[in-house]
Amino acid sequence: MARHPWELTLREFIEVVWRNYGIRVDYPTAASAAGLLLSKDQKVFPVAVLGEDEVMPILLLGSLCRLYRVPAEDFGLSAEKDD
Repeated sequence: MARHPWELTLREFIEVVWRNYGIRVDYPTAASAAGLLLSKDQKVFPVAVLGEDEVMPILLLGSLCRLYRVPAEDFGLSAEKDD
């Protein structure tokens, strides 16, 4: 069974974005986009909850495409529509 184009890991996304677009994606920054924010003493700490080799949820993939300004269509996602 072949994988869908959007069934990729965070590591694969980082590699594709670097190879195809020349954009360096920092793993902790990208992983924290899917993570949690913890606060203590009025300080906020991002906590990554997605490992580099885990398949990303589709919503995260779309968010990262927007964040790094890469076409979602290149990852098998449909173009976003303004509703």
